[in-house]
Amino acid sequence: MDKRESPFIHYIFVLIIGFITSVILYYTLWQSHIYAIHTFLEAVCLFIGASTFLIVWNTVDKMLKINYIIGFGFLSVTIYDAYHAYLFVSQSFAHDISMDLNMKYWILGRFSEAVVLYLVSLNVLNIKLNKWLALAIAMIIPFGTAAIIYRFPWIFPKMITIEGSTLAKEAIEFAVVLLIFLSMINLRKHFDHNSPVSFRHLYMALLMAIPTEIMSIAFSSIYSFNVVYGHVLRAFYYYYIYKSVFVTYVEYPYEKMKLENIKLEEAYMQLEESKHEILKRQDMLMQQEKLALLGQMGAGIVHETKNYLTTIKGSCQLISLLTKEEGTIKHAKKISKNVDEIDQIISKFLFMARPRDTEFTEVSMCDLLQSAESLILSTSIVKKVDVCFENSKEERYLLCDEGQINQVILNLCKNAVEAMEGMPGAKLIIETGYDEAANEMYISVIDNGKGISPADLARIGTPFFTTKSMGTGLGLYVCNHIIKEHKGRLEVSSELGCGTVFTIRLPCLVEEEEDEDDKEYTNNILEMSCNI
Repeated sequence: MDKRESPFIHYIFVLIIGFITSVILYYTLWQSHIYAIHTFLEAVCLFIGASTFLIVWNTVDKMLKINYIIGFGFLSVTIYDAYHAYLFVSQSFAHDISMDLNMKYWILGRFSEAVVLYLVSLNVLNIKLNKWLALAIAMIIPFGTAAIIYRFPWIFPKMITIEGSTLAKEAIEFAVVLLIFLSMINLRKHFDHNSPVSFRHLYMALLMAIPTEIMSIAFSSIYSFNVVYGHVLRAFYYYYIYKSVFVTYVEYPYEKMKLENIKLEEAYMQLEESKHEILKRQDMLMQQEKLALLGQMGAGIVHETKNYLTTIKGSCQLISLLTKEEGTIKHAKKISKNVDEIDQIISKFLFMARPRDTEFTEVSMCDLLQSAESLILSTSIVKKVDVCFENSKEERYLLCDEGQINQVILNLCKNAVEAMEGMPGAKLIIETGYDEAANEMYISVIDNGKGISPADLARIGTPFFTTKSMGTGLGLYVCNHIIKEHKGRLEVSSELGCGTVFTIRLPCLVEEEEDEDDKEYTNNILEMSCNI
């Protein structure tokens, strides 16, 4: 039974199939071969009942409590049904066999079914008996009861007479229907669309048991239609009892194993991804160590270079003093000027490379950009990138760490230059401006490079995320962290094939209001001027 299928729809479908089968049997074979058809239908139920017991018997150590009760309980029911089937066949050869005795075994079988199913719905047994002890109990009760009824028939009230069913038979069968209905209510508490398959089939069996018993209550003659319909429905009923046990130990474990295999495969894939991610991060950390080492070596080299620059500058100054030739003096001054520029660049490199705490000072946006201009030009010209500076006429002061902001600007320019590498007409625009509404100054780094895809754009600034083959994925993360420390924002917009715009937005200092004393002094001067 499909979990997605409504039990009610399935139930109606089975009732219709059973009705059609019963009509065919009734109008073709029942009247003429009643004993053969009855024996066949009973044999089907006996086979299913015995098969249910055998599954439980061979899996008793792994058995759920409900299936344990069903297995041994339906062994007793099967014994009662075997007596009933034997006596019914015997009637065709020996008419002196009591029809009432036959009906008593039938009623005992139905009552035993109802009691077993009710115990299952209550889930009352907290322990499992030894299977040999359970087998002995399951066999002694039906065999003992059958022998007592056969030897002392007066102990059990009559079930059927010449006039038809007795009140005792109808009362017991009503009690059977009531027990089944109560079992359905109890089982319904455990049942939903996510219930174990065994519960679903057991619930379906209870649904089939009710019309089966109603057909038995409506018994008038063994040749009536309700007898054949009741036996056909009973075969379906036993089938679902069997399925409730069978799927638990054959179908359900297989499905569960498939689900577990899928989960294991998913876990393995996640493990492989984690492994690759760990290896990637290890490579990144190794790259960082290399970069840190190169940075230390570079700082040492730069420091030594400054000594040589000092010597060159001193020599230029001596040449200017010792010679009177204008051309030589002109070239010496040019060399000295270039040495100053190189010294300035090296000083900034050392300033940025040296680890230190954030130091906030008042800096104008123009001064900030001018201090980074020479470094931007030196890195861009080598890559054959045109650089254009578009400075704002608005001049505002910022409270920031000049070295850190220069680091951010240079990092963004470096990324922009790399994005345009090898492209014709590469152009880098550094634009500054003032947003009066937000009282913010902004610096935009604009390139006409290859751009960033929307998927990568969403991950910009994530630690260790990079699209460069030799990148660490930490540059933009550090930039974003620095800007946040300055209570600013780092914004990015990009379009594939058109370029990218990174914008640094920093809050400006608020102009302080004049002191009250100054205002008062100014007002006094104005009043004196008016009087004069």
